[in-house]
Amino acid sequence: MTTAPPSTTPLPRAFRWACGLATPPLAALAAQLGYGVALDAPWRVLGLLVLASIAEEIVFRGGVQRLLLRRWRAGRTSWYAISAANALTSVAFALAHLWNHPPLAALGVLPVSLLLGWAYERSGQRLAPPIVLHLYFNAALWFASLALR
Repeated sequence: MTTAPPSTTPLPRAFRWACGLATPPLAALAAQLGYGVALDAPWRVLGLLVLASIAEEIVFRGGVQRLLLRRWRAGRTSWYAISAANALTSVAFALAHLWNHPPLAALGVLPVSLLLGWAYERSGQRLAPPIVLHLYFNAALWFASLALR
């Protein structure tokens, strides 16, 4: 366990490529397993996914995680590049998804949230990287759900 100040270095190119290449097949798998998005009105759903992505990142990364990093000394303690603040925020993020997702799908949100939190911290606590990633993940799930419709 280490305590380090937030980094302001850009996200590594390999990280961006890994997210870009891994997301579509994972979204397709999630949609095939029945964890896609409901598409009764596809364009309305896409709009809601965009708004939800932005709102969730403002609340969880810009609010909860930022507060834990700044006000809780142990929040900056990290384990394999995952801070305690990121871990707690990600658990809260996954629990928040229980209101409209089955438990297994909400649990599947946990590693994605850890990734979003890591991107937030790695970028110097800027909201743009996790928002863009969240939008990409949700768009991939939307497209996969639409393709399997």
